[in-house]
Amino acid sequence: MGLGIAIAAGDTPDPDLTNAVWVEVHERMGETTTYCIRYDIDVEQGDFPLLTDGRLDPGSTLAVIARSSAGKLHYLVKGPVTGQRIHYLHGGTDSYVEVQGADTSVIMDRETRSKVWADVADSDAVTSILGQPDYNVTPDVADTQAQHLQDKHSLVQRDSDLRFVRRLARRNGFMFWIDCDETGTETAHFKRPVLGGDPALNLDINLDTNNLAALELSWDVERPTSVVAAQLDLNDKSTVDGDVDKSPLTALGTSALADITGDTRSILLVAPVDDSGDLQGRGEGTLIESDWFVRATCQTSAKALGDIVRANTIVNLRGVGTRHSGKYYVASVRHFIDPTMHSMEIELIRNGWGN
Repeated sequence: MGLGIAIAAGDTPDPDLTNAVWVEVHERMGETTTYCIRYDIDVEQGDFPLLTDGRLDPGSTLAVIARSSAGKLHYLVKGPVTGQRIHYLHGGTDSYVEVQGADTSVIMDRETRSKVWADVADSDAVTSILGQPDYNVTPDVADTQAQHLQDKHSLVQRDSDLRFVRRLARRNGFMFWIDCDETGTETAHFKRPVLGGDPALNLDINLDTNNLAALELSWDVERPTSVVAAQLDLNDKSTVDGDVDKSPLTALGTSALADITGDTRSILLVAPVDDSGDLQGRGEGTLIESDWFVRATCQTSAKALGDIVRANTIVNLRGVGTRHSGKYYVASVRHFIDPTMHSMEIELIRNGWGN
């Protein structure tokens, strides 16, 4: 019957590899996308040939490619094989192997580096790291405010490139993730969530166009809406002001969290910095992280939806009332693909309400 997808070794779809039992891909907001592919194995001439197949060896690059009903190709994940889990049954029949892997970001976590970055912004360091030929990605890096000058404090890396880049991302309210376009070209994103533009698709419940069977939604407003921050410039003993009145992100609704609470909810931020740009960037990052006060989880399928939901995109949720209908950011999608269905478990987040 087949899975209705393609599995590629490198950039070439491989019919043998596509003959899998099932595939699971988990993409998450600002995290490494992982995959697991199960194959049946059996004894042939006293061995299990698939277990020694070079296409599934450590470091071999696999890609899981799905096509929407509109014909658009989606590289759900592309990256190296990192491990296998093998289940043996006596006689070989019904034995299987689960091939595990992740996107290209795992390559960035293999080597600890020691480097001092001077006279650069955080974004300059990230651009330089992502430009290394070993990673083979196209950098998509937004500018950051903080400057790390040699006559003040340089930026010190004592970690793998992946952990270092993620630390800089969180410091600035950014995310770091890698995805692929329809041609398999990988782009490494280092930026804040993009909340503008039109939604990629509609998720409907309680409507004639229904494509969701159920949805769980919760909200929690007990979180800071502003940051109080001040620091002493150790060079000239002046005050570095880092107060942030509100989150810099556009609200995905008519009312942002601060509008809803209607009072002052502040948090004190203490961090060693050299300039207000660095301190304010950290304050904005704190509010961006705390600003997602609405969360929803749901399930659907590619057949019911007529499309494929992707993490780090905007969708339009409809049919849940005037307060909670509207735009949401896709924080996570777990794709499970077997011969009967391509199902998706979705987590949505929102930093406002009202439609």
